[in-house]
Amino acid sequence: MLDKIAIVTGGSRGIGVAVAKELAKRGAKILLTYNAGESSARSVVREIEEAGGEAIMVQAEGTDRNAPSQIVEVAVNRWGHIDIIVNNAGYGENALLQDLTHESWDAMMDINVRFPVFLLKAALPHLGKAPRIVNISSVAARSGPPMMTAYASSKAALEGATRVFARELGQRYNLTANCVNPGPVATDMWLRDTAPELLAGWEKLQAGTPAGDRIATTDDIAQIVAFLASECSRWSTGSVVNANGGAVYS
Repeated sequence: MLDKIAIVTGGSRGIGVAVAKELAKRGAKILLTYNAGESSARSVVREIEEAGGEAIMVQAEGTDRNAPSQIVEVAVNRWGHIDIIVNNAGYGENALLQDLTHESWDAMMDINVRFPVFLLKAALPHLGKAPRIVNISSVAARSGPPMMTAYASSKAALEGATRVFARELGQRYNLTANCVNPGPVATDMWLRDTAPELLAGWEKLQAGTPAGDRIATTDDIAQIVAFLASECSRWSTGSVVNANGGAVYS
């Protein structure tokens, strides 16, 4: 992965941090995006640089329609092309259908679907020789948990878009596009924001997870993403790769 240029959205915490560090460890140069108010992005860049890697950060809001082109412009101005895009930035808000609002629906569709789709669109003229697109989906796209109408719908839409990318862009750009579908991951967001009633349901799922009675670590997911971003995954495309310990099969 030496000299590969990678964009990792939502790279200032959780899965995004783990992915950015793993790709940097394998020799990639990293552009990570972060939201306003997320000061942790600077520490991630510093850690990568102290380990001998190269990283820059760009503030980008998933609801900003100009953000995709601005991200690509920064990466291309710095490094000339883009080899890897990891669409990790995401937004979730739990609500019963009776309480779902248009604003919540729009935010999740903007951040979880429109942002990654238009980021790839903006990057098309600048892709390298064998680009890798890795989109972070969720078990929610398949399992349909209560209170996740908008979130599950957005992740299912992202999986559908990924299959289109694989077919429409594959031979033209020598490109692969895949999703990974984590279940619960031990991030600050999961531990802080998950409703108690949802936690109880996930604990039952965890007990029956074939790979182990636990939730994932961020490194569990980062290793799978790094494989899909590498040359070793060249014959896998249009897939939703199990990244949840077998709790939900693709």
